[in-house]
Amino acid sequence: MEGVMRDYTIFKVIPLLLFAFLILIPVSTQAQSSGSIGGTVVDAKDNSPLVGATVKLEGFNIGAVTNDNGDYVILNVDVGSYTIEASYIGYESKKQTGVRVSVDQKTKVNFELSLSGEIKTEVITIEAERKGIDVEQSGRIIESSQIQNQGTRGVINIVSKTAGVVQDERGGSLNIRGGRSSENIVIVDGVQTTNPLDGSSRAFVPNNLLQEISVLTGGFGAEYGNVLSGVINVSTKSGTDRYTGSVELVTDEFTGRALDTKSQGYNLYNISFGGPLIPTKGLSKVLNFFGSVERTFLRNSLDSWIVDKVPIIVPNGNIKDDESGNWSYNGRFNINLNEIKNAKLPIILKFGTSVNLNRSRVFYGGNVLENSSRNPVLESDDYQYFARLIHNVTSKFFYEAQFSYFRTYSEQSDPSLGSNVQWYGDTNHVPGLNAYYQSLGIQNAQGKGLSTDPATSYLYNMPNTIIDAYQRLDLSYLGGKVDATWALLTKKFGEHEIKFGGEYKYNTLKRETINPIVLSDLSISNPFDRWYGTNQARFKGYGYNIVDPFTGVTIADGSDAKHPIIGGMYIRDKISFSDFNFNGGIRVDFLDVNDKILKDINDLVGPDGLLISGDEFTQSKMNWYVSPRLGFSFPVTDKTVFHAQYGKMVQMPQLTYLYVSQPTLQRFFATSLQDVIENSSLQPTKLTQYEIGLKQQVGDVIDMGVTAFYKESTDLIGAARVFASSTVPVPFVTYENIDFAISRGFDFYLSMRRMNRVAINVAYTLAYASGTGSDPNSKFSLANNPQQELPMFVYPLDYDQRHTGAINLDYRFGENDIPKGFVGAVLKNLGLNLDFSFNSGRPYTRREASQTATGTGSDIILSAKNEVYRDWNYQLDLKLDKTVSIWKTNWNFYIYCINVLNTEIVNNVFNDTGIPDNNGFLTTATGASRFETDPVFAKLWPERINFFTNYGPPRQVRFGINVNF
Repeated sequence: MEGVMRDYTIFKVIPLLLFAFLILIPVSTQAQSSGSIGGTVVDAKDNSPLVGATVKLEGFNIGAVTNDNGDYVILNVDVGSYTIEASYIGYESKKQTGVRVSVDQKTKVNFELSLSGEIKTEVITIEAERKGIDVEQSGRIIESSQIQNQGTRGVINIVSKTAGVVQDERGGSLNIRGGRSSENIVIVDGVQTTNPLDGSSRAFVPNNLLQEISVLTGGFGAEYGNVLSGVINVSTKSGTDRYTGSVELVTDEFTGRALDTKSQGYNLYNISFGGPLIPTKGLSKVLNFFGSVERTFLRNSLDSWIVDKVPIIVPNGNIKDDESGNWSYNGRFNINLNEIKNAKLPIILKFGTSVNLNRSRVFYGGNVLENSSRNPVLESDDYQYFARLIHNVTSKFFYEAQFSYFRTYSEQSDPSLGSNVQWYGDTNHVPGLNAYYQSLGIQNAQGKGLSTDPATSYLYNMPNTIIDAYQRLDLSYLGGKVDATWALLTKKFGEHEIKFGGEYKYNTLKRETINPIVLSDLSISNPFDRWYGTNQARFKGYGYNIVDPFTGVTIADGSDAKHPIIGGMYIRDKISFSDFNFNGGIRVDFLDVNDKILKDINDLVGPDGLLISGDEFTQSKMNWYVSPRLGFSFPVTDKTVFHAQYGKMVQMPQLTYLYVSQPTLQRFFATSLQDVIENSSLQPTKLTQYEIGLKQQVGDVIDMGVTAFYKESTDLIGAARVFASSTVPVPFVTYENIDFAISRGFDFYLSMRRMNRVAINVAYTLAYASGTGSDPNSKFSLANNPQQELPMFVYPLDYDQRHTGAINLDYRFGENDIPKGFVGAVLKNLGLNLDFSFNSGRPYTRREASQTATGTGSDIILSAKNEVYRDWNYQLDLKLDKTVSIWKTNWNFYIYCINVLNTEIVNNVFNDTGIPDNNGFLTTATGASRFETDPVFAKLWPERINFFTNYGPPRQVRFGINVNF
């Protein structure tokens, strides 16, 4: 029988056809960008259902009519606070104010109406209870008022105070319930903003634009894909039928000796404005917009508190040319055809854009004294656009289709040489570089090193030392998704909210990384040797056309940009009975790296007998992954609810670990290797999670809960060693799915709504995170050392922070709860916010004293892996603000103090001493001798070893004005 060639194109077409099918079918959804309102309307006297009662959102042309059971539901309600009115013929109408709608959640609003003859008032108005996270989920809802009162800026920093979330002391990325930082997603107005290249967040949303942040740390449904640990759902403000806006100015330039606090050069300016595009009665709700522009500028340095660690020998205490800043542009435009009178067009169109332009400097401690002008410039630009069509077929049935475009571009380069990589080691293009290299005895610039100048005793770089690194990354994707929701209200089979949909993303990835100084060494005649390196795979790139400027030889033709395809489909049902809730669903994710991949990473010699000649590769195929999600809850008492959840999740590999060009791969295996190579055969990471908990309502003001969780992660990416064999000529290191992790613990939260001027929020987490690798490169050094065994034992992970907590207290006077006279005028609209956070520190491995002046420890280990833990950290932040009404505007004046007690917050320590400002070098014979015989070294070393990255923020005082209208 003749062989038949198999065409796998059909496996790539199937998801496209399914996606098109979902677009065409007449169904509905909310797509993580809106919420819903539902409940019952009954007779106040006998609790009998009122059939045909009308429930409407005041000021909007949307509502519902109750069914035979008195039940109603209104889907696709934008996030915000509303007044809901219920009316019925012969009964007095009733309103509930302050009804809060949160993204992807159902707000329960019940009405008891009385006959019109039993009461005298026409409409009864009551205040609705504050709504929390759906009971079968874990997390927190953070409202705009909390964000403004607290003072913390940035989505990631605000989320860090949630139970289950760990963030380092320098405000870095988040680890949620023991997961890696790349395992979270951030969604802004229904658009995922997480960078698929490395899993980092690209959500730069100004505080004045934030409407609400929903943080899900567990129990999220099947509609959320490509995520393992946490979902951060951000809702921003939209235009209304009234013009609103704000102007905010923040600075710390006024701090100094009077406050015993150094200015960090922090400045922020924000302008936001929105309202009707056409301010007429008929169109003010039809066409509206909202936009924001924010500029953040750090005058002194890359890091806002680095100036406290600048050595005193630096002139004026400033790091030369080390400024950074960010421009953020956000815009939203809505067309609500449903608000056109008598048009009966229940269609809404939404458009949005976010553009963030960031410029900063990569700080090198060795450059502080004489060479800070050579700290590399890091430019990162992010662009996000979306368009969404929403069709409200009925109050129980709607769908939406969305198109989105995302692009992130970053470039790290020398501040004067930029992308001209051929000049990095060329003394003709860098004034002073020639003298520097001659001082090192090097005639042709081929590297950099520490100064041989006795005045700096080897601790600092001389002027014009070039940082031997250049990179640029360009990732974009075109995405589409359709979601659908159908509410089915039955008496016998419960209330259903069925959602289903799918998404599809086509990515384009380009990359260039190189250590460019060697390019100017023309004694290496072969241009490929200069670009790829003679001892390692120095150049890595694809998607860019690279030509050697000295010979004109094409190094890379730019035709090999990578186009991975990622997507998924799901169906989910939320079922509510009077005494039981169920949330179940199933998700199918798919991935195609859409490239040539190795048939077998342990067989690098093809049928032709040559190494990496082409026969070892095959075209990738679409892979499919199924993950079920189940959750339920039921009341134990009228104030206590038990909930449990089980779920399977998958996350696609970060794209940075997937791709390598074939020329780079050939060079990699042809040289002596001390590197790690990408692997296009990586599989998704898989997670199984369980949680059980109780939520308790205490009176009308306190909501509290505790949740125990357990998570198992498999197929985590790590550096692995491939040994030499008959089909592998040389051993090498590559990324493989070799790691696993286990995390377990419990979260506790307590939330007290404002009572007697006080509101309190408490979060605490006890967690244990262990595994075989903290990140993909945690075993890089061991994997590259064939003399050492590659360990696969379980140990505490780098982010195993056992105890994490935050307490926020907000005390606020209103308009009327004040004494009369001058004191009352002072206290009116005055607020004080105290935010106290604490943690028990993260682990490290104890080592023998460092053998180099600025080293972090020797190779001799004195403890088990990550056996020793750093001390506890405590931080108290304070915000004092007062609002004054001036000319129909509200002026909010505030003082925001970070680390008001100026406690020393330790982010990292040296492995040999366990402290942040001494690496133990002076306890070695070499260190002790140098300290005794070299007075310059003795003077400079204590400051040089005091790494700024080892600390959190010192006390900072910022002054702000926020004008709202």
